[in-house]
Amino acid sequence: MTILTAHNLGKFYGSRCVFHSLSFTLGRGEKVAVVGRNGEGKTTLLRVIAGELEPDEGSVWFSARASMGYLSQNLSLSGNLLASTIASRKDIADLWEKMKSLEHSMASPPNPSSAEVDRVLQEYGKVTARFEALDGYSLEYKARSILAGLGFSEDNFNKDLSVLSGGERVRAALARLLLQESDLLLLDEPTNHLDLSGVEWLESFLANYGGAVLMVSHDRYFIDKLADKVLELEAAHGTTYTGNYTAYLNAKELEIRQKEEAYRRQQELIWRTREFIQKWKADKRRTRQARSREKMLERLEIVEKPRKAKRSMGIRFEMTMQTGNEVMDIIDLGKSYPVSQGAEDRQDSAGLRRLFARFTWKVRNGDRVALIGPNGCGKTTLLRCLLGIDDEYEGEVVWGHNVQAGYFTQGFQDLDDESTVLEEIGELGLDNQEARDLLGRFLFSGDDVYKKVGSLSGGEKNRLALARLVVSEANLLVLDEPTNHLDVASKEALEGALQDFPGTIICASHDRFFIDRLATHLWVFDGTRIRVFKGTYSEYRVAFESGGPVLYEDDMPSFRAQAGNFEEQGKKGVDGSKETTRALAGPAKPRQIKGKGIMREALRQSRSEQSVEDVATQELLQVESCIEVLEQRREELDGIFANPAFYDDPASLPWKEHGQIEKELEAMYKKWEEIASRIARKEGASR
Repeated sequence: MTILTAHNLGKFYGSRCVFHSLSFTLGRGEKVAVVGRNGEGKTTLLRVIAGELEPDEGSVWFSARASMGYLSQNLSLSGNLLASTIASRKDIADLWEKMKSLEHSMASPPNPSSAEVDRVLQEYGKVTARFEALDGYSLEYKARSILAGLGFSEDNFNKDLSVLSGGERVRAALARLLLQESDLLLLDEPTNHLDLSGVEWLESFLANYGGAVLMVSHDRYFIDKLADKVLELEAAHGTTYTGNYTAYLNAKELEIRQKEEAYRRQQELIWRTREFIQKWKADKRRTRQARSREKMLERLEIVEKPRKAKRSMGIRFEMTMQTGNEVMDIIDLGKSYPVSQGAEDRQDSAGLRRLFARFTWKVRNGDRVALIGPNGCGKTTLLRCLLGIDDEYEGEVVWGHNVQAGYFTQGFQDLDDESTVLEEIGELGLDNQEARDLLGRFLFSGDDVYKKVGSLSGGEKNRLALARLVVSEANLLVLDEPTNHLDVASKEALEGALQDFPGTIICASHDRFFIDRLATHLWVFDGTRIRVFKGTYSEYRVAFESGGPVLYEDDMPSFRAQAGNFEEQGKKGVDGSKETTRALAGPAKPRQIKGKGIMREALRQSRSEQSVEDVATQELLQVESCIEVLEQRREELDGIFANPAFYDDPASLPWKEHGQIEKELEAMYKKWEEIASRIARKEGASR
């Protein structure tokens, strides 16, 4: 069923054409992403469809019985967060008030006649049936679920919207919109102000949403997950592509190659034909053929020269010196701070809130590290601790040889609003021409270089900050949300430059597409612990969603250390005959090995009689080491759960970590049984 039809839409601002001849349809359940550079008219298109702007050409047809919800970038909200979210379902709220009124009438009827009572009962039955059909009794539960999914805690539910931050107000507006369950959702940058968990929740919600969705977003991973179609706005034209963002990129690349080839072939044909005409038009024997070719050229439908893509940033990071292999040694790093008044429930016994604790890791030359975690978990604080900007932390940060860091801040604190763009770059030691050449690479040309920094847009400030970073010629880049405010073309230019960068990168970002292309390591904020995952973001999500254990690199040093201790114990000698090995490796369960060490000692003795390189035995020892570390951590968590003092703040209890450890242990127990059975079968065959 078609929900929306746009036919030959056109919009102009004065003499400037934003778009024209734009036609597309949107069916129930379809998810369509609108993409294009900044200024191509994406938000304008949504405002035209929402009825906020009148089209100058064409028309918009909307199904008469369908409802529409619009999330704009300009919001005006008031009232209590939870109450205002629930009130957004005016249809259900009105039915609820009607039910209450009828119940009051039934309790004390103004006219006690039987006919009047029957009428009220019948009306009450209809209203109740409609209320139940709209699932009215679960409305508050749905509202709470949506607010929680978008990152609001229970503490925020009763807050007035006027005291919320700008980002929180955007999320509140999105919650109201999602609760309305409109037939068509118009979403303008819905992932702005959401952390990774919030974006992933929204992805899941919209993937199961029954209505149609038309969304503007620069989040390529988000579009890739959701879009059935992509509508590209470019140079006032609109083109629809079937499939998600990756399919759109592939189709676009193929289309460009085909157009370039068609244009090249036609130009060759025209050149050869004109050469023939010029050569033979004066020859009486070939005049007819020459005139025929002239008519052919007149009738020829000219293939337009493919438009060149608009210029992107010419960004390239260079280093003046090379670091040693070890760039940074982080030892037991921790950070806490006093909680603000009114947030006493978030403090520990010392009146502090802990962001992270006892993080130890070595950053090596060439590593690409991405920090991922929810808003407020401490990503920016960690970067500032590593750089020494925030020097009030626990533990130690030791920089390696020749390390020279460059820092990109998401708030652009290093920029002076009163300076011009040219002055900002000139103060770094470049002469006027060098500064202009550099700014040109970052799309500042002509009089743009004389703009005051305070008057720049977010994207322009981002490009200026990146230009300053390039001048630093650092060999360690520390980046805090470097893709904020950038359009897709600029993001891709930045990604390409960082991929070519020969140094080391530590980056905090919510842009999963960016992380996926860049990162070799992930630092995952899990409560107060920072876990290290070696691999891409896609590999991490596959491991996390598979239900099995996620193998974090920060566990490996302790596993190896314990394996070394077991090796030393084995060298001291124990009674471990083949019979003992077979008996233990057979029916024994892995839960029985905790704290005993008999199995590993017997296996080690058996290994000395067989082969030092026995792979199965090595595997079993490693799994046992993992089990012992996990069981030790589970005991620590059980101790926390057994302590009533921790239940003053139930939300802070490590339920998630405990559940994850249980999953990892279950997988390790199964793996232990498989390897032990393999060893037992091998022993049986050798008897």
